[in-house]
Amino acid sequence: MATKAKKKVRKKKNNLLMIAVGFAVFLILSVIGGYFSLLYAGDRMIAENEQKLKDLKTEPTVIYDKNGEEMTSLIRQKNREYKPINEMPKILINAFLAVEDKRFFEHKGVDMLRIGGAIINDIKKGSLAEGGSTITQQLARNVFLTLDQTFWRKTKEMSIAIGLERRYSKDQILEMYLNRVYLGEGEFGVEDASNYYFGHSVSDDEFTIAKAAMLAAIPKAPTTYSPFNDPEKAKLRRDTVIRLMYEQGIITEAQKNEAQAEPLPTEPTEVAGASLKKGYRAFFDHMVEEADAKYGVTEEELYRGGWQVYTTFDPKVQDAMIAEYANAKNFPKDGAKRGVESAMIVVDAKNGGIAGMMGGRNYAAKGFNYATDMKRQPGSSFKPLAVYAPAIDSDSKWGPNSSLSNKKQSFNGYEPRNYNNKYSDSVSMNRALIDSLNVPAVWLLNEIGVQTGIDYLQKFGIELAPEDRNLAIALGGLSKGTSPLKMAQAYTAFVNGGVMSEAHTITKIENKSEGVVREYEGKQTEVLKPKAAWAVHTMLERAVQEGTGKAARISGRHVAGKTGTTQSIAGDSSVNKDAWFVGYTPEYVGAVWMGFDPEDKQHLMRQGSSLTAQMFSKVLAAGLKGVKATDFVRPDGAVEEQPEEEAAQPLQLAADLTLDNNQLKVVLSWIGGAPDYTYDVYRVKQNGERELIAAGLKDTTFVDALDNPNEYRYVVVPRNAQGEEQTPSPITSINSQNLENLINAGDGHHEDGNSQEQNPDGTGTDNGDGTIQFPPNFGGNNNPGNGGQPGGQDPNGGQGNQGNPGNPGNAGEIPPDIANPGNGQSGGSTGGNQQPAQPVDGAQQQTDPNGTNGG
Repeated sequence: MATKAKKKVRKKKNNLLMIAVGFAVFLILSVIGGYFSLLYAGDRMIAENEQKLKDLKTEPTVIYDKNGEEMTSLIRQKNREYKPINEMPKILINAFLAVEDKRFFEHKGVDMLRIGGAIINDIKKGSLAEGGSTITQQLARNVFLTLDQTFWRKTKEMSIAIGLERRYSKDQILEMYLNRVYLGEGEFGVEDASNYYFGHSVSDDEFTIAKAAMLAAIPKAPTTYSPFNDPEKAKLRRDTVIRLMYEQGIITEAQKNEAQAEPLPTEPTEVAGASLKKGYRAFFDHMVEEADAKYGVTEEELYRGGWQVYTTFDPKVQDAMIAEYANAKNFPKDGAKRGVESAMIVVDAKNGGIAGMMGGRNYAAKGFNYATDMKRQPGSSFKPLAVYAPAIDSDSKWGPNSSLSNKKQSFNGYEPRNYNNKYSDSVSMNRALIDSLNVPAVWLLNEIGVQTGIDYLQKFGIELAPEDRNLAIALGGLSKGTSPLKMAQAYTAFVNGGVMSEAHTITKIENKSEGVVREYEGKQTEVLKPKAAWAVHTMLERAVQEGTGKAARISGRHVAGKTGTTQSIAGDSSVNKDAWFVGYTPEYVGAVWMGFDPEDKQHLMRQGSSLTAQMFSKVLAAGLKGVKATDFVRPDGAVEEQPEEEAAQPLQLAADLTLDNNQLKVVLSWIGGAPDYTYDVYRVKQNGERELIAAGLKDTTFVDALDNPNEYRYVVVPRNAQGEEQTPSPITSINSQNLENLINAGDGHHEDGNSQEQNPDGTGTDNGDGTIQFPPNFGGNNNPGNGGQPGGQDPNGGQGNQGNPGNPGNAGEIPPDIANPGNGQSGGSTGGNQQPAQPVDGAQQQTDPNGTNGG
C-alpha cells in the first residue's frame, strides 16, 4: 500500500512539474512574442514617420478671435537652429544626462529600474505621473505621440524607443533630443533656447555650467521653471541640477558653489514664440492656461504646432482697453515710487466669453494677473451679490420698494455709517442701492441672516474665508477679497434672468492631423429667479442713471452697474485703498479695479470709483462703436415693478478748502435733490449778495477758484425739468479743516472731495472779519498738490464742470465714508449669534478693521 501511495505522489508531482514547465515556456514565448511585437510595432511607426525625425518644421498653431480672424500664431516663422552634437559643449550634455537619464549609455531605450520606480510612485499617488521615461522615450513621445497620459501610450512610447535604439547611435539620439526638447517660452532645442534666455549660442565661451543647468532644469515643467516666469522656483530647480552634477562627479565642489551663485537671466534677448500685439498678452496667457486645465492641451503641445484654437477674444474691446490704459489721465496720481495698479476684464453678457482683459498697467508675460489672480475687497460693488439679490430671491416680502432702516445703530457692537453721515428712519431699497448707503445694506443682511448671504455668494462663485462669517460682507469687507474675473462672472446673472455664465476664453480647439476636436460645453448656473434678477437689475440701472455710477453712462446705450470703494489703512478717511466699478450693457459685463499694491504712506489713492466707472464707460463706448444699441430684455416671469414716487431730498451742501499750485480753491459738493434736477451755484458775499458762478449743472460737484482772500459762503439752487426753482441748500461756510490737517502733517497733497462733518456751529473757518484764515505755511509749501483739469462733458449732454484738483477730468468727487465696527467691537450678529470682528489680513491684502467705504 505504501509503495502504491508513493507512486501516486510521484506521478502527481510529475504532472505539476509538466504544467509548470509548460506555463514557463508559454510565458517565455509570450514575452518573446510580445517583445518582437513591440519591436515590430515600433519599427513600423518609425518607418512610417521617420521624416519627422529629420524635419523640425511643422504647421503653426493658430489662435483665432471671436470673428474667426487670426489673433496670432505660436511658432516663429523661421527655421529653428539645428545644432550638431559635436558643436555642443560637454557640460550641456552632461547636465541633461544628470537630471533626465543618468543611465542613458547603459540601457537600450527603456530603463526597467526607472520604470519600476515610476510604477510604484504611480500606485502610491493614484495617478499616471510622467516618470520613468528615458531620453529615448522622451524623443519618441515628442516626435511620434501626443501627450495624453495612458498606459497604452506608454506602451507605444516604449516600443518606439526600443526601435530608435536599434536604428540610431546614442549620439544621434542625444542630438535629435537636444534639438527637439521643449524649453519653455515657445523655444524648442538648446540652441534657440540659449539665444533666447542668454543671448548667445551654447558653443559660445560665455556659456557656463549654470546656464547648462538652467536649460536642463526646464523640461520637467517648462512653464514653472522658466526663469522669466517664476525666478524663485527656476533657481531652486537649477541649483538642484547643479547639485546632481556635483554628486555624479561631473563638476567639482568649487564649480558647484560658483554655478549656484550665478544669477539667473532677467529678461529675454529676443522675441518669444508668439508674435502678439502689445497689450494682448494677459488674455493669451490665460487662454494657454485654460487649454491645459480644461482641454488637456499643454503649452508644449500648442507650441509644437498643428492646433487651431477658436477664442472669445474681441479685438475692438481689447484695443479700447489698451488705448485707455495708455492714458495716464485715466488714473489717480502716481505715488512716490510707483503708480496706481489697475485691472479690467470684459465678458460676454450672455455666454461668459472673455472679450478682453488688462492684467495690470504693466503686465509681464506669464506674470501676476490682476484681473484673474488678485484678491481685493470689492466694497459696495458686493452689495447686490451679498445682500439685495439674496433678500429679493429668498423672500417675496423684499423688493426694490421695500422700506429699510436707515437709522444710525449698532448691530451687537458693529456700527456701520453712511458715507455722507446722513441718516433717516427709513429708506427704500431702491434709494439705498442708488445712493450706496451702508446702514440699510447691513440692516437687511442682519434681517435675512448672514448665512443666507453666504449661501448666495457661493452660488455666485465667490469664495469666502471662514472668518468672513459676519455682517461686514454686506459692504464687501472680506478678509481676502475677490478678483475682477469673479465679479464680472457673477454680474452676468443680472443680465441673463438669474443664470450666471462661466467666464471662459476658448470655444473650440482642434488638431486635424491628430483627429482631435474639443468644443466648449457652456456652463451656466441658475443663481436667482428671473423676477429677482430683474428687480436687482432695475436698481443697478438706476444707480448708473442717477446714483453713484453716473460716470459709467454711455451716450445712447443702456448701462447698469455698481461702484465700490474701500477705505485706506495707511491714510485718513478721505483716502481709498480700492476703487471698483462692475457694470454691464446688454452686450458685455465689465469689472474695473484700481489701487496701490501695496498701499503705504507714500502711495495713497485720493480718488475713488468715479475713475473706474469712467474707465468702464470709455472702454465699452469704443469697444461697441458700430454695434447697434439695444435695450435690456426683461426675462419671462419677471414683472416690471414701478418705483414708488420719491420726494426730492433737501439739498445738503459742503464746501471744503483745498490748495492747488499755491491757489486756494473750494470744492463744493452736495447731496439730495432729484434725478432730473439741474443746479445753479452762487457765491454769497458778506452783505448777503449772491454771485452766480455756475448754471445748469447736472453733476453734484463744482470747484471754485478763489481770486481774493475774502471768505465767501455758498448756496446751490436746484431747478426741475421745467426750469422752475426749487428749495435751495442752506447757505454754507467754507471748511478748511482738511487743508489744515494735511499741511500740519507735512503732506503736500490735498484731499480729494469733502469731509462730510463740518464744524458744529456751521461757521467753518470764519474769523469774523470777513476774511479767510489762511492755514499755517500757506504759500511756502514746495509741494502744493496735484493740478486740477477742466471737467469733461457730461455723458447726457450736461455742462462739464471744473475738475477737482488732483483728479484730472473728474469733477470733485466725494469719497465714500467708512462703515466701521470700531476698535474692540464685534462684527455684528444674526439670529442672536455673535459674529467675529472683521480680521486684519497680512501685508498687501490687509482688511481694514473698520470695514469698507460706501462707494
